[in-house]
Amino acid sequence: MRGILRTYEEKDVKGVKELILGILTKEYPFDRSAYSDSDLDKISEVYGGKNDAFFVIADNGEIVGTVGVKEETRDDALLRRLFVDLKHRKHGYGTELLEKVIEFCRAKGYKRVIFRCTDRMADAMKLCMKKLFKETESLEVGGFKIHKLDLAL
Repeated sequence: MRGILRTYEEKDVKGVKELILGILTKEYPFDRSAYSDSDLDKISEVYGGKNDAFFVIADNGEIVGTVGVKEETRDDALLRRLFVDLKHRKHGYGTELLEKVIEFCRAKGYKRVIFRCTDRMADAMKLCMKKLFKETESLEVGGFKIHKLDLAL
């Protein structure tokens, strides 16, 4: 059975936190300090604005993918929390999540989507570049690089 992409619901909080914190701990232990996880305790609040959203992919009741959209300015949306469970990667879930965000941002009238990531997030960067994001900045911070990718809508 294929996972289902849908809007976040309050019942998803535990699964979302487990997925994201598990991936951060296993795959990005050195980058952990670069990312705050305070938004994970109040997803509905943080991503609940009229121009914000949080989406999940659920597979047999388990959260296997996430992505958030946060208004930065009237014209710019931030792409956040793009995560797919390791055993569910390479099945198109990341593409589905990213396409949902782009569709959402166009519907809300954003002119640009911005994604910040480290060089260790190679799969996410590759996916964004495939969807025509362009790297507009990179910054060396504490032994790793932070990249800023932009998509003009």
